[in-house]
Amino acid sequence: DPAGFAWAVAAVVDCADEWHQALAALPPSQRAGWAAAAQARLAGGAGPGDKERSLARYALAWAADSIALQPPASDALYDARPSAWIGLRAGGTLPLVQAVLDAAQARGVPVLWLDEDPPRERLFEAAATLPPPQEHLADDAEGEARAAAAEVLDALHRHPQGAVALIAQDREAVRRVRALLERAAVEVVDDTGWRVATTRAGARAMALLRAARALSRPAPGAEDLWLAWLKDDSAFTAQAEALRSLEALWRGRRLSPARREQALAFWDAAQARLAPLREPARRPLADWLAALAALWLDDPAQASAWRDDPAGRAVLAAWRLEPPWNQAAGWPALAAATRFTLDELIAWADEALSEASVVPEHPPQARVVITPLARAMLRPFVAAVLPGADEQRLGGHEPGVDLIGPALRRALGLPGVAETTEREALAFVQALRLPQLCLLRRRADGSEPLGPSPLLQRLVLARGGQALPPSRRLPPLRDWTPRPVAEPALVSTGARWPATLSASAVEAWRDCPYKFFAQRLLGLATDDELDRLAEKRDYGDWLHAVLLHFHQQRADGAGLAADRALLQHCARAVAPDARLSEGEMLPYLASFDRLCDPYLAWLQARDQAGWRWTAGEVERQRPAPALGTMGLHGRLDRLDSGPGGAVQVIDYKTGRADELRAKAKGLEDTQLAFYAALAVTDGSPVGAAYLALDERDGPQWIEHAEVLADADRLLGELAAEFDRARAGEPLRALGRGQACERCDMRGLCRRDHWAAPPDAAAEAITEALTARGGDE
Repeated sequence: DPAGFAWAVAAVVDCADEWHQALAALPPSQRAGWAAAAQARLAGGAGPGDKERSLARYALAWAADSIALQPPASDALYDARPSAWIGLRAGGTLPLVQAVLDAAQARGVPVLWLDEDPPRERLFEAAATLPPPQEHLADDAEGEARAAAAEVLDALHRHPQGAVALIAQDREAVRRVRALLERAAVEVVDDTGWRVATTRAGARAMALLRAARALSRPAPGAEDLWLAWLKDDSAFTAQAEALRSLEALWRGRRLSPARREQALAFWDAAQARLAPLREPARRPLADWLAALAALWLDDPAQASAWRDDPAGRAVLAAWRLEPPWNQAAGWPALAAATRFTLDELIAWADEALSEASVVPEHPPQARVVITPLARAMLRPFVAAVLPGADEQRLGGHEPGVDLIGPALRRALGLPGVAETTEREALAFVQALRLPQLCLLRRRADGSEPLGPSPLLQRLVLARGGQALPPSRRLPPLRDWTPRPVAEPALVSTGARWPATLSASAVEAWRDCPYKFFAQRLLGLATDDELDRLAEKRDYGDWLHAVLLHFHQQRADGAGLAADRALLQHCARAVAPDARLSEGEMLPYLASFDRLCDPYLAWLQARDQAGWRWTAGEVERQRPAPALGTMGLHGRLDRLDSGPGGAVQVIDYKTGRADELRAKAKGLEDTQLAFYAALAVTDGSPVGAAYLALDERDGPQWIEHAEVLADADRLLGELAAEFDRARAGEPLRALGRGQACERCDMRGLCRRDHWAAPPDAAAEAITEALTARGGDE
């Protein structure tokens, strides 16, 4: 039962921590007797709760051994010999403080207690005599955060000197408030610090371990993990060009042989760096940590980077990578005896960073302090803002996993839910003494209604049912001058035009001149995700490769059976993109079996008509006199030769045949006209057609009639348009419909934010006429 075992481990750790705190609060001479008495009470017979008692006994033995091996630093308080002790009660008494002062008083040392807490029996009655706090009720979490930020800003404005407390009762709300304050240029410090796991140093440390696991057990998306490590590892910062080449290689881009060699050499060196961590077998924790220490601390520059950063030092401490942390009593033996697999090491390391925290230095000019409610007591704050004053986050404690149990807690004097609730109530009453306090809560968490905190209700009752004065302070408003976004109209006179045009470049120009400018003249492009899911285009790429191999190996006059065997062999021999898992491609590959026989039947009929496959995936480049200095380049899926020396360009498609038929009409079709222009060599008649492969009724032949004439017209009109653009005619964002919906440059032209497109009326008329089906 892995889930049950994980629950037991977590319960034992929490219970051992509580036992350890209870033992640490006792004088050293009383710990053994107290632990023995607790063990005796836990030694019940078989029956209900036996498993929990066994786990609690184990946790108690662990805590007792640990504290005997390494006594807490607070034991020095018992050895101190002052002339007198003064104890301060505020928000209750800490067990350790009570035990130290009781032991001192037993030795005859004078003890004076200063009590800042109101009497327990009249806790809120005393608070009701103070000026009441303000209450703000928001509709949702965002409204609560905005109102809290407004309260902090108002307190800073009304109190030019002094600090304002932002009570961290609801950490999620406080993070949002902090973001709003920083946006308003308010400097904020956090008493509680940051979890090391959320710091850059923690992320860098975990990235290395996850990269090592991905290297020992590669899986789809592993390149993302490797890049996350490489881009943040100071060992590779001086090799930025090699790293860019490696990323381009993994993203499937074409590289020159020199850049490809550079990328592969860089990756070999990176893998060698991870070699000490690649072995996933179980080995001592000490060996794993020694390997990590060697990676980071043997190099002086890297060691300095980790030690000079507070978060980096916190990582070294949490993982005990160097003295004094790895020399603590009992740790060397424990690290040698504990054996982890790489997966278990990563889980342990992640949990260690999640438990550790780092507190940055407080700049003296910061006047907003994030602090827990218990740490706001007796501090000279001029005001305090407490978001999260609802029934779930303030005073609404519920018992969690508890191996000790309420009865044993009472017998041993351990704090329970009631004591925890009382301490929070005392801290809340102490906060009421601040000069200004605003309590904020929201009406609901999503669709779940939220009531006020039980502590607020007790305060209202103590005030005779009189509600707290409301705060309706709103976030500051800012006046903005309207600045409508106009349709972009760029002038390209100073741009470097490409030396050659591809079919996709021409398509981009015809879709939208602005898109052409961004993609071809500025060179902007999007990066595919390294761990993306399989798409239809991946199937199309694979199918192109299979058909190319098939036709390259096919013999003239081969029969249907031989063709079928060869095509199936090529399908098995050509692997899909290595970045995609077999399971992702399975739905697409399943359609290939349905394609085989219809395609071969079409091919046999084409053979009988006198046509033969000539070449596939042909790279062509030729000048285009109509375009001046620019030429044409592209890759032709397939060239066939036929009767009378005729040539046909065939473009494989896996899209819908009806959409291709609508496209292959006159100048509407850019692709086939462009490919036909590329295929013209010696004046032979050239034709062009789409071959829709993925149709249920077999391959569909969709020919572009008079394609050479359309190609000449296309190039002539392109030349005229390019001349006007070079002369200074603006390149407008003229795209419409699907050309816009799927455009990667839509965020640059900001089409969704234009104030009023100049041709909006014409668009409306066109759409109305199209809906009527008329030709007006």
